[in-house]
Amino acid sequence: MASSLALDNNENDAKYAGGFLCAALFAFALLCMVSVLGQDFELKAKATRDFYPQALALQLRQIADSSADEVQPLRETCIAILDNLNKIVVHLEHNPTEPCPELQRLEQAVETWDTFQKSWTVKASVNSDRDKLPCIPSATALEEISLALQRRIHIWQSLLKAESVDASPLTTLYDKTLSDIDRLKERTLAVEQYFTQPKRAADRQMGQTWCNYLETQSWLTELEASQQPVAQPIRRVSLSAPSIPVEVLKTLSHRANTTLQRLESSTLTNEQRAFLNHPAVSTWKEELQLWTADLVTPLSVLRLLERYEATSGTSDMKALAQFADLLSDSKTTEYRQLGEDIHRQYGMSNARFFISNALLNNHLPPAEKEIASFRDVIQDQPTFGRRQTETEFVVSFIAHPTRLLTSLDVQVDLATYSRSDAFATQLFSVGKASVVASKMIELTERGLITEPCQARIVDHRMRLTKLKTEFDDSPLISRMVRNVVVNQYESRKPDTRAEIQRKIIRQVRGQVDREVERRLQPINEKIKDLLQYVDKEFGLQVANRNSQTEDDWLLSAWGIRSNNALLGHTPAPATLPGSFADVKIHESLLNMLIGRFEFEGKRGSVGEFKELLAEKLRQPSIAAPEENDDVEVTFAPYNPVVVRFQDGRIELTIAIAALRLGRQTHRDFQVIVRYKPAYDSEGKLVLKRDSYISLINAPRAQFVLRAAFGKIFPESRLFPLVPKMLEDEPQFDYLTTGYCRIEKGWFALALVEKD
Repeated sequence: MASSLALDNNENDAKYAGGFLCAALFAFALLCMVSVLGQDFELKAKATRDFYPQALALQLRQIADSSADEVQPLRETCIAILDNLNKIVVHLEHNPTEPCPELQRLEQAVETWDTFQKSWTVKASVNSDRDKLPCIPSATALEEISLALQRRIHIWQSLLKAESVDASPLTTLYDKTLSDIDRLKERTLAVEQYFTQPKRAADRQMGQTWCNYLETQSWLTELEASQQPVAQPIRRVSLSAPSIPVEVLKTLSHRANTTLQRLESSTLTNEQRAFLNHPAVSTWKEELQLWTADLVTPLSVLRLLERYEATSGTSDMKALAQFADLLSDSKTTEYRQLGEDIHRQYGMSNARFFISNALLNNHLPPAEKEIASFRDVIQDQPTFGRRQTETEFVVSFIAHPTRLLTSLDVQVDLATYSRSDAFATQLFSVGKASVVASKMIELTERGLITEPCQARIVDHRMRLTKLKTEFDDSPLISRMVRNVVVNQYESRKPDTRAEIQRKIIRQVRGQVDREVERRLQPINEKIKDLLQYVDKEFGLQVANRNSQTEDDWLLSAWGIRSNNALLGHTPAPATLPGSFADVKIHESLLNMLIGRFEFEGKRGSVGEFKELLAEKLRQPSIAAPEENDDVEVTFAPYNPVVVRFQDGRIELTIAIAALRLGRQTHRDFQVIVRYKPAYDSEGKLVLKRDSYISLINAPRAQFVLRAAFGKIFPESRLFPLVPKMLEDEPQFDYLTTGYCRIEKGWFALALVEKD
């Protein structure tokens, strides 16, 4: 029995061994097949990771997988778009120099999508269990997807054109030596001398302007610095140029690209071209041509683009903006077009301030009534009396597609009771005049600018009511004198009327101009101080981005940016009915500001970082001492702090390389804190922390870390969304904030009635 059992076991072992062998052979066969076909699969997978629009595809997949009846018309279009996206990405990875037929099919699918979007009225559910409900996108979500697809189409088209041309490779710089830098410096100095040492003063002034335009002095400074010996050069270019680091060559090449573009600009006049037609400039241009090179490749930019679309992080923003700048300054036309397209697609407004006509008119001065004495000389006759003036103000908007234009309209009703003394007579008269004046005010990047007041008289009446003479005791003489005086009055009445009208118009114009300038001066000073502050502290510039004026709304849209930064690229939430004003901020603006703090890899205590924020933002309350201010933090070198506006929440992600808490150091994890709009105990709109704090990649000491960050970001700390101005100024008693919308990268807050 034992032997039988042993035999059975042997047979079973043999069977198991045979099965294992068969499985191993089958696996080996699969590996062989993968080895034959795997290279293509691997490349496709790599393309999907690097170039595939993951965030966009996720939105499309949610709609395609939704079971909601409302989404039925969109499903087939979503599936077609996803299929084309996959094919386009693979094409870009493997055949970027050839035309892509799927791109045209994607354009057709987007046209179908836009047709749906125009008639789409379904609103997204705001139920607290929305994650469990079928996806029903809002109109803003469909517009965001449409814009994202259009961005990709434009950029992919430019990319295919750029990849199809022979560009100037970076390797052309690898044979540069110090003698090449000496030659470039010598020829740059010759141009500098040509510009700054002419005989005529007018030519010297023009030459200095050219020096500033072409940055010749900056060129010489940089060339001088590049000739200095490098103690321990990192990344040598080649053995032929051991003392020129690659970053120096890239910097000089970028400058050469930029300078040549300025020298060859199509906007130069014939006079300017003649001034540049000099042997020194021509020789310099020839030398600069030897330094031009394309420093980045289009496909590398596409990787950065998709990474930025997925994260909106500060590091990704900087990298994409820098690469787009390098492309925009390229010697190759197609490369320049690609760089300009990226800046255009990511150059929409990131701050919008919408103001209604009703709000401005609600806060105009009330109608004024004034009674005063006056003394004047009219038609060489002294005149004095009393004047009653009624003034009413109205603001109207001047519709314009690109400018922010308002008009302060003033209605002046004037009534006078006067007496003028002539030889042996006194004339008593009454006059009534209606004057309409308007003063145009424009909102620009520099503040509020005005034009001189324009005024016209719409009605003017004057009548002689009484006449006295020194001969009234002699009826015969009095009648004769009265007839003469009345005839003279009537004959001179047109001239008198014209003189009075000129004086009225001059007086109204001057009064309106003085009053408007007096009221606008403090506003312009605040705007000037704000612009100087953001320029000094953050290096920000403000530019108009498709602002416009409608009959009832002033729709101001601004691009606020710094170097190595991008602007908005998603559709802003709609302004809801009942709003008096609406403020909309894109998350890219906040992330750009965060990027100016340069948190990448920075180390310090929580208290030190709070002091830095308080100083930069001019908010001393931020630095108020709190528990855990002594916690030491080292930010991650990549996307250390990122703000996202989405799904009704403000999401703050902090990437930490190391955090020292007590005796323990926790490394390489992320903290996610979310805030949502709510009402406090007094019914005022605030931002409060939403539920718990999330920790990513922090498997150990979750409780300790969560408790620490719970004190750094306490749930009890509320951020008011009602400006103090609304509470402190009686004229704003009827207003408060409301209609808070946080979606698709935008934070929007409206000014509404309290009721």
